[in-house]
Amino acid sequence: MTDCNTSASTLIELRISQAYVRLCSLPEGGSQASVSVASIGSYEIRMLANPAADVDSTPLFWLELIDHSTKTSVDSFCCYQIKDAVPVVRDFFKQVDDSNEPGDTC
Repeated sequence: MTDCNTSASTLIELRISQAYVRLCSLPEGGSQASVSVASIGSYEIRMLANPAADVDSTPLFWLELIDHSTKTSVDSFCCYQIKDAVPVVRDFFKQVDDSNEPGDTC
């Protein structure tokens, strides 16, 4: 029997890795500096390039939770390694779930 938490974490890490490969494949100096990791309703998790990613002490990339209905950034987090991004993405999913709870007036 497979542990659902482990499987979900592995799938999230795979999705993050794929997004990072797409991000690294973008032309340097191009107009696009981010890629989508996931879309949930009007929300989107985006991965943004760090222009100084060559320096050891700087983040590898940033993750941002965007609410397209309000055109605002809900949350963001810097990640130094791909595995660091898994709990961040899980938290972003939870924030979206919490915001869609019935009776939520915010």
